[in-house]
Amino acid sequence: MSEFWSLSTSAALVSVGISLYGVVAYLVGILDGGTRPRMASWVAWCTANTVFAMVAYLAGAYLAAGINAASASMNAAVIVLGLRRGVSLRPNDNIDWACLLSSIACVLVTVEISEKTFGALVAICANLIATVPTLRHAWSKPQEETWQMFAANAFAGALGVLGVLLASGYQFATVAGPLITAIGNIALVSLTVGRGRIAEESAVPVRVG
Repeated sequence: MSEFWSLSTSAALVSVGISLYGVVAYLVGILDGGTRPRMASWVAWCTANTVFAMVAYLAGAYLAAGINAASASMNAAVIVLGLRRGVSLRPNDNIDWACLLSSIACVLVTVEISEKTFGALVAICANLIATVPTLRHAWSKPQEETWQMFAANAFAGALGVLGVLLASGYQFATVAGPLITAIGNIALVSLTVGRGRIAEESAVPVRVG
C-alpha cells in the first residue's frame, strides 16, 4: 500500500463519505419542510470545525485538517439552505446567544492561533455549547430533526478519530475535532430516536369500549 493511500486515508475518506450521506439526508429533510435546524447550533459548529481544521493544519496533521474542513463545509451547507428555506438566524434565547458568542470567540481564535491546544479547547467549548440548543430541540420536537444525519456523523467521527490516530498518533489538538463530533452526535441520535418513539406511542389513539 502506498504512502498516500494508507489505512488512515481510507478511514478518513469513508468518514467524510458517511458524513456527506448524513448531511444530504438532513438537507433533503429541510427541503421537504420537515426538518427545522437550530441555526445558532449550526453556526457555532461551523466556526468550531473551522478552528479544528486550522489547528490540525498548523500541527502538520493534514488528514485531520481535511476531515474538519469537510465538516465545516457541510455545516455551512445546512446554514445556507436553512436560510433559503426561511429559518431565521435570530437567537431565540440565552443559549442561542451563547452559541453566537462562542462563534465569535472561534473567529477571533482563527485570526491568530498561537497556541494549538488553546485553540482546540475554545473550539470544543463552542461545539459543546452548540449542541445544547439542538438537544433541546430534539427533546421537544424530535420530528423536526433528522436522526440519520446524527447517526452518520457519530460513526464518521469515530472513523475520523481512527484515521487521525493511525496517521499522526495521539495529539489532543488534532484528535479533538472528530472525537467531540462522535460524542455529540451519539447523544443527539440517542435523544432524537428515543423521544421520537415516545412521541409516536403517545400519539396512538386508545380505543375505548
